[in-house]
Amino acid sequence: MDTLAQADSAILMKRKQRQEMIQPYVFFMPAFILIAMISFIPLGYAIVQSFFRSDYLNLGSFVGFGNYYDYLISRNGLTSIINSIVFVVGTIIVAVPLGFGLALLLNQSFPFRGTIRTILILPWMVSNLVCGLLWAWLINPQLGLVTVFFNWISLDIPNFITNEYAAMASVILASGWAQYPLVMVFVLSALQTVSPELLEASRIDGATAWQRFWKVIFPLVRNTTMLSLILTTLHTFKNVEIILIMTGGGPNAKTETMALRVFQEGFQFFRLGVGSAGAVIIFILNIIFALAFIRILRSEHGA
Repeated sequence: MDTLAQADSAILMKRKQRQEMIQPYVFFMPAFILIAMISFIPLGYAIVQSFFRSDYLNLGSFVGFGNYYDYLISRNGLTSIINSIVFVVGTIIVAVPLGFGLALLLNQSFPFRGTIRTILILPWMVSNLVCGLLWAWLINPQLGLVTVFFNWISLDIPNFITNEYAAMASVILASGWAQYPLVMVFVLSALQTVSPELLEASRIDGATAWQRFWKVIFPLVRNTTMLSLILTTLHTFKNVEIILIMTGGGPNAKTETMALRVFQEGFQFFRLGVGSAGAVIIFILNIIFALAFIRILRSEHGA
C-alpha cells in the first residue's frame, strides 16, 4: 500500500510539474496569436508577395527580385529612399531635443505643472491624420495662420506647398511636433528615478548645473533616451498620413518618402507586388537603424 501511495504521489508530482511548465505558455499564447495575426503573418505574406506579380490580392507569376528592381529604379525609387532618410533624421533633430528639454522643464516644480503636462502631451493623442490636417491648414498659402502672421509683419516667406525645401521642412516640423511627446514621456519617467540626494551631493561637491546634467543626470537617462530615439525612428519611417495630406509627395516628388510610395503602389496603382517590395525594404532599414542605435548604446555603456 505504501508503495502504491508513493507511486501515486510521484505521478501527481510529475503532473503538477508538467502543468507548472505549461502554464506560462498557456498565458503567453493569446498574446502571441494576436501578435502573429497582426504582425508576423502579414509580414510573411508581404515578403512572399514581393517576389510575385500581383493582381491586387492574387499572386501572379514569379518574378524574383523584379519588384525590388521596379521599386528602386523606376519612378523616383532612390529619391524616395533619400527623402525618407532626410525626413527621419529631420524629425529626430526636432523631436528628441524638444522632448528632452520639455522633460527637464516638467521635472521641476512650478504652478500648473499638471495642466501644462496635459497640454504638451496632446500631440501624442492626436492621430497623424488630424496632425496632417492641422499643419496643412497652418501652412496654407492663402488662409494659413503662419502665412497670415508673416504677411502681417511684412516678411516674405516661400510657399510651403510649392517650394521643395519649404515643403520638406514643413512636413519635418509637423512630424517632429507629433513625435516629441513620446520622447518627453519616456525621458520624464526616467528623470523621476534620479535620486535627489545624488544631485544634492554633486551640488555640494561643487558641480555646476551643466556638470550635474552631463555627469549625473544624462548617464542615468541615456538608455531611455536611446529607446525613445529608436521608437521615433520606427514610427517616422512608416508615417504616411502627414505627408499624404500636407504635400501629397510634392512638389516634384521632393517629399515622396518610401512609406508614401508603398501606399501609392499598393492602393492607388494596385501594384501590390511592388508595394510589398518597398515595405520589405522599409522593414530592413528599420532593423538596420535599430541595430545601429543598440550598438551605439552598448558601446557607450561599456565605455
